[in-house]
Amino acid sequence: MARLPFKSFFCERFKCSPEEYEERAFRKFLYWHARFLAPVVRTIKPDFFLEDFKFIRYLGDAMDVRQAKVDVLDFKDSDRKYWRLLHTGLRVRVSHRKARRLAFQLLGEASQADAALWQSLK
Repeated sequence: MARLPFKSFFCERFKCSPEEYEERAFRKFLYWHARFLAPVVRTIKPDFFLEDFKFIRYLGDAMDVRQAKVDVLDFKDSDRKYWRLLHTGLRVRVSHRKARRLAFQLLGEASQADAALWQSLK
């Protein structure tokens, strides 16, 4: 059975087109307090969330839970490596935990469905 990337499951769950995925995921994964500041920060400094969008893009291509976990850990490491007060210290960024939780949920459901399908074919 052909596996689909996280982006497909996300768009199906939140009823958005693949073109809307990055913006929709960005808003969904932001910390609650960052939802108010992010639009202002993006207006003032458009490339401020560059790493966040790169993470969202890579996560969208994840085909399974393992790959999603690697993407989350890479994003987490980049936050530690390039510490910035507003982004990392005050958490005006996307939450890797929110992203991981949703990715594991959606990709886990897909892998369970695949396992059930294989069992029924035996």
